Amino acid sequence: MLPKWHILFGFVFSLVLVNFFNFSLFAGLIVLLSSIFIDLDHVLLYFLKTKNLNPWKFYEWSMIKRKDWARVPFEKKSTFYTPHFIFHGVEFLVLIILLSFLHVFFFWILIGVIFHLVLDFIEIFYKREHISIKISQIWLWQRNKNRKEFVVE
Repeated sequence: MLPKWHILFGFVFSLVLVNFFNFSLFAGLIVLLSSIFIDLDHVLLYFLKTKNLNPWKFYEWSMIKRKDWARVPFEKKSTFYTPHFIFHGVEFLVLIILLSFLHVFFFWILIGVIFHLVLDFIEIFYKREHISIKISQIWLWQRNKNRKEFVVE
């Protein structure tokens, strides 16, 4: 999902939590920010591949990759390696759940992360992509064996 949609939906979700579920403004802000900044793993992956931290180059590269991926026939998509986004999976969720027992701050982060992942699942089902990318990085690692990388020129 494009960042603008995560920002918009995260903002609306945070407003609902603040106005109807008695969350403080600070808690709502943490939920909003965590629902957006979970996608920093995309930036991290880009940096590891390119050694470039220019946000405009990252955005340009991402949009090209997104358009190119959309053109790949559904039957052929399963032959390509799926990238690892370390904040998108049960492993990261378990860590945040454990931390939420230590302080409510992490519970607010957990709510934002879960909201973000729900939006991502909706997009995955709509696009008919494989769910492993958002379920488990260990499962994805196993699934990626013997697959080639999808390269954006």
